[in-house]
Formats: sequence, structure tokens, C-alpha cells
Amino acid sequence: MLLSYFVIVGHSMEPSFKNGSFALVSSIPYLFIKPKVGDIIAFKKEDKIFIKRIAKINPPAGGGKKYFVKGDNNKDSLETGWINKKEILGKVIAKI
Repeated sequence: MLLSYFVIVGHSMEPSFKNGSFALVSSIPYLFIKPKVGDIIAFKKEDKIFIKRIAKINPPAGGGKKYFVKGDNNKDSLETGWINKKEILGKVIAKI
């Protein structure tokens, strides 16, 4: 996915993204840099696409790095947990 946009559904990323706002996502940044703590990413897990923030990075343990993702809204965000790099679709590069 070179460039795509997604509609935010729910309140888990408030105040960064409000329900109904749009996120512009690109896979291009991760061709040149590695995902880091604080990045907001789109990823696919169990056939659903989520927008969350990388909260922690686990050092490689045989299978590569793992990324702990969660929403910004601590009151209304289910912690998604650990994901693999291959699940990351891209980095959120803009709010529209």
C-alpha cells in the first residue's frame, strides 16, 4: 500500500483522531526507516484494520521485533497488544 486513507471509527485514538476523521497512511516511510515508539500506524490483525500508536518495541527474539500498540484514549481503548512487522500496513502521515 503506497498511499491510502482510512475513516476512524470509534474513540480509541482521541484526542489525536476523532470518530469520523480520516487518516492518510503510507507504506513508503518504512522503506527507509524502522517503526519507532510514538508512531501512529495502520495494521491488519484478524482481517481487521486498526489505527493505533506504537507504545513499546520488543528486541528481536529469533523471529524479529514485536511492536506493542494501543490507542491514545486510556478510557476507551482496548489494548491490541503485540504485533509483528509484517502486520504493519503503513505509517499515518496526515490527518484529513
